[in-house]
Amino acid sequence: MKIIITESQYDRLLSELPPFLKRRVTMEDLEWMDGKLNEFMSNTPAVSKFDNFCDYALGDLLHEFLVERKDDEIDTDSDPDYGLIYNDESLDKISNMYWELRPFLKKRYNTRLRNAYERKMKDYENRRSQ
Repeated sequence: MKIIITESQYDRLLSELPPFLKRRVTMEDLEWMDGKLNEFMSNTPAVSKFDNFCDYALGDLLHEFLVERKDDEIDTDSDPDYGLIYNDESLDKISNMYWELRPFLKKRYNTRLRNAYERKMKDYENRRSQ
């Protein structure tokens, strides 16, 4: 199901982001993350703290987002053995910039993340007790 929101709803949704991210993050980007989050939550192992689970799942989501949707913002260099590769300095700069989405995403996906975490912990405890 596709959710349609108005421009003012979009502005409110992104109001917590720093201005440099508001200019770069689109509704399509958020829809992409909405669709991919389950994959990353299911691939994140059960860990002892909810915050660590969030960091791992959202870190993987942001990494994939950067490579899939924002790689055109990363400068590349030519390598004789590998061809075009990401410029390390540019990759670090762009990665750090989009890493600023983490608090926003943690708040946006808090319920989904918590439900996934609790299911994983319950499954882990069930397997341990058998």
